[in-house]
Amino acid sequence: MVTTTPSANRRAFLVLAALPILLTGCRAEYHGHDSGIDGALWRQIASFEDALSWDLSQPSDGEPGAYLDGQEVPRWDGSEASAAALDLRSGGVAIYDVSSTDSAAGFSVFIASGPRPDIVTDEGRTYSGPSTVYTCYGIEAEFQSSAGPSADKTIFDDCPPTLVELLPEDAAFASGAVFDG
Repeated sequence: MVTTTPSANRRAFLVLAALPILLTGCRAEYHGHDSGIDGALWRQIASFEDALSWDLSQPSDGEPGAYLDGQEVPRWDGSEASAAALDLRSGGVAIYDVSSTDSAAGFSVFIASGPRPDIVTDEGRTYSGPSTVYTCYGIEAEFQSSAGPSADKTIFDDCPPTLVELLPEDAAFASGAVFDG
């Protein structure tokens, strides 16, 4: 006869309760300013986003097409072939869904943090979260004066699966709002 202790029963219950989550491939997600995202991953995303913001804020000749052409960011055309050419696993930025009119330029942004360094958390604990985080959002730049474009950001709830599939299995989505402010 096999006997079990209450703590053994509790552990078995927790393992069985977690099994559906593990089998469905549920990924971690981060939302809002106080999301609990790891500081190292946050800074990695912010470094890519800051460089992109700097490029976007540079004066242009007032023409949306020239403004888009001046962006030194890899572009994804929506195909699997052009996605495979991006080195997002190492971290980086890609823009997609690029469009322009006579007075506006629009595009979507995908940013991957790249691998998290093997360091303790900002709180001094051993890190146990995702190895990579990613985010995406839309930018619409209006050209109405010679002062340069004014850009609006639209936060997306998810990112294109074709780009996400380029990342490690444990990569986690972080809403663009996590990096605002």
